[in-house]
Amino acid sequence: MSMTQQEHDLLNRYEEQLRDTLTKHLTEDKWLEGRLLEVEELNEKWHAAAPSYMADAVPEIGRYPLVAIAWAMYEGMAAATLWDKDWNRHKDTEDWHKMLTAPRGFDCMDEYITEVLLCHPLGSEAADKVEDMIRRTAERAQSLIRKEQIEAQSVMAFHIFARTTKVMFECGVAVQLKRLGYNYVKVNAEVVS
Repeated sequence: MSMTQQEHDLLNRYEEQLRDTLTKHLTEDKWLEGRLLEVEELNEKWHAAAPSYMADAVPEIGRYPLVAIAWAMYEGMAAATLWDKDWNRHKDTEDWHKMLTAPRGFDCMDEYITEVLLCHPLGSEAADKVEDMIRRTAERAQSLIRKEQIEAQSVMAFHIFARTTKVMFECGVAVQLKRLGYNYVKVNAEVVS
């Protein structure tokens, strides 16, 4: 079933509103500085891994909706860490979701990423701060999903969820890049002839 232009427009508006809302929320909490830092290569990795993420996350929506949403942000933080530390080793991995769930499974992926990739011992203050930030971000995303009043288990609900996880991944990348010391620098580009 193909989507109408109106449905595409609704999804694009929703994604933009979600991105703006979460960026503002993360900026207010000092995790970002008013914008998302992006790495195109990582967005491509998300696009390739999204089908396997959705296969794991969609069944969790009914019982654990925040987990289904939040784990995408953990994946974004993991992706930024791997991009920063060892891109050459991981750049050819086709499905980063499978790589990140292989050690402990989907349910414990957050702990694996926190402990092994972010190097925060579970239960430490740093781990608790990251967990709280991701939970609060997922709660904001969930409230925006609810405001859309989309019929549960519909095709549109799936697309709204897919857009939400994409933005959560982007937020995870941006937060972790900032934590690693990256920031935007305005460059004056002069045309040289």
